[in-house]
Amino acid sequence: MTAVTDAPSLAALEQRLALIACGENTRPGKTRACDSCRKKGPGYLRIAATQAWDALAAAICGTGKAPACSDCKAKALRMIAIYNGEAE
Repeated sequence: MTAVTDAPSLAALEQRLALIACGENTRPGKTRACDSCRKKGPGYLRIAATQAWDALAAAICGTGKAPACSDCKAKALRMIAIYNGEAE
């Protein structure tokens, strides 16, 4: 288990989730999310906390409702894994 002092701050986690939603894997070298994704970061964090990957995928996809595209589903699953501390 990660100690509280070792855990990333919520702001850093929020930024990390926003970067994933923004497409860090599709754009090599991308280190910051766009303004739109950064603004959605708090929402991504709240949804990731619920473990509702389908709702998170829909939020990333921009439709707001399921089903989301497979790319956004993969991003959502990765974001939840990072939120849980299972991946980096």
